[in-house]
Amino acid sequence: TRKRVDIPVATAKLLEDKIGLVTIVNFDDRCADEAIAAMESLLSQGAEKLIFDVRFNPGGYVHELCRVLDHILPEGDLFRSVDYKGNESLEKSDAKCITGIPMVVLINGESYSAAEFFAAALREYDYALVVGEPTVGKGYFQQTTRLKDGSAVGLSMGKYFTPQGVSLAEVGGLTPDVVVEVDNETAYAIYAGTLNPMDDPQITAAVER
Repeated sequence: TRKRVDIPVATAKLLEDKIGLVTIVNFDDRCADEAIAAMESLLSQGAEKLIFDVRFNPGGYVHELCRVLDHILPEGDLFRSVDYKGNESLEKSDAKCITGIPMVVLINGESYSAAEFFAAALREYDYALVVGEPTVGKGYFQQTTRLKDGSAVGLSMGKYFTPQGVSLAEVGGLTPDVVVEVDNETAYAIYAGTLNPMDDPQITAAVER
């Protein structure tokens, strides 16, 4: 039967010692609904700590990112952008939030754009420790214009900033609080999803925090 197949964007797994693992593949459509459902599922199962895995996450939509952050964080700034004319757009969260739950965010060199800003926001609010490897630093947003010959050109139209006004492009990316490097074989196993979480050096480092 031909039918639409939706690959999960966010998944939940309860690890040992009541530690909840939320893996977010990207911040595209359905991310917020699935990530929030994953968090609520783990908390209802008695999770006392949350680990967010955004390694190999290429980013996605700002509105999906901000919905996830709004669910987690208290009232305040979440994300800001400034276009080339100087017009600023600011996303804010309400007072409803998750409290009393230690958190860790896992990142690596393939965590990009919205994934970087997710980790940065949680750290700036003192909500999470960041573990893993440094990111590249996405700091600009683009607009794609189609040309008459069928080709297209992408132009950077403005800058993105963290809640505290930091441009990740200008600081060279996000540096983890705890740097844990892995070899290529381990990185591929993480990407492919074939590595047991408790054999993952970056997850075990997060569990120890």
